[in-house]
Amino acid sequence: MLQTVTGPADPAAVGLADGHGHAWIMPPPGVAPDYRLELHDVAVIKAELSDFRSAGGGLLVDCQPGGCGRDARMLAQLATETGLFITATTGFHRQVYYPPDHWLWSATVEATAAYFVEELTQGTRESGGRVRAATIKVGYEGVIEGQTRVLMEAAADAARQTGAVILFHTERGRNVEALLSFFGERGVPPERLYICHVDKRPDFGLHRELAEAGALLGYDTFVRPKYDPEHGVWPLLRRMVAAGLAGSIAIGLDLALPEMWRHYGGGPGLLALPERIIPRLRQEGFDRPTIARLTGQNVARRLVWRMPEDQE
Repeated sequence: MLQTVTGPADPAAVGLADGHGHAWIMPPPGVAPDYRLELHDVAVIKAELSDFRSAGGGLLVDCQPGGCGRDARMLAQLATETGLFITATTGFHRQVYYPPDHWLWSATVEATAAYFVEELTQGTRESGGRVRAATIKVGYEGVIEGQTRVLMEAAADAARQTGAVILFHTERGRNVEALLSFFGERGVPPERLYICHVDKRPDFGLHRELAEAGALLGYDTFVRPKYDPEHGVWPLLRRMVAAGLAGSIAIGLDLALPEMWRHYGGGPGLLALPERIIPRLRQEGFDRPTIARLTGQNVARRLVWRMPEDQE
């Protein structure tokens, strides 16, 4: 079963999914102004999620970890009020999204791993243990050193203990080649790695290598003109599907800023997935099972916890 903020769910029942989303961000005091992501107007967010649900949306994979804006209580409230499945994540993001004195950035591997496991198995801290996390986020900037390395070691430890997927923020796919060996050496197989934003580096050879190794690749630039999707993600996706690798890709939107939401007065909004991306997938000639995998089944099935010995 898939762990959501309102309890276990059958991944087969998910349907359409935003494979990399944000439903609530309330940054804590002390975060530098340039890195304060603000997404916390309840009425606006509820309206957008409700529209997505009415258009066939089933799941939003929320990617904001604790300490830098997550509130699992609000995720549970929004899920309950809209009927949408939402997952929460533990783990860590880039340091710039935290107050300068946040405890994670001086913690030991042991203390951090225990925190991740606690949030996965007992419940998130701000919810008083009532809402469990489903994934472990790693804010990866392409360099494995210092405290980032400590936190990555802790993520590997927590993944080994629980079977949870590690979900990566990457900086345009920078140095993602290092991830498989780092985590593989620590007992976490590629099947437990979900590498996001990697379509910002549309190197087909790299993507094929990662997918064939077993990693899940998150693509989220389809409706972002700044990343030139017509020359980036769309040709990449066509080649990956033609190579038989459609089962290794999850499509998301990553709407982390208010101006990206329709009900905040911007766009493209969550409806871009059913209204723009899915019609384009059909125009590209992808069959219905392939579209279903790309837009929901792949990520829902991968987020089900599996111990290394249970990997397919």
